[in-house]
Amino acid sequence: MDDRTEFNRLYWHSRRGMLEIDVMLMPFTRNHYPDLATNDQEAYRRLLDCEDQDIWEWLRGFKLPDDQALAHIVLKVRQASGDLGVAQSQQ
Repeated sequence: MDDRTEFNRLYWHSRRGMLEIDVMLMPFTRNHYPDLATNDQEAYRRLLDCEDQDIWEWLRGFKLPDDQALAHIVLKVRQASGDLGVAQSQQ
């Protein structure tokens, strides 16, 4: 599978059907995923395999995943989405 096809598959897999998740994941995939380090790209793909309810709780900041790589990518998504709480806590 070529890179463009893989990216398109990933982009549409980012569309979860829950608006609150979609508005964070789809722009992140389009605007940030291509520039992520390989290990962050892998973590993002694993994030997409998680249950929507878990993803929603993580992206809203109610809790973080126990897996450090997933927690790191969740924080990146939140920061890219303009979550000021993440931006301030990482300064």
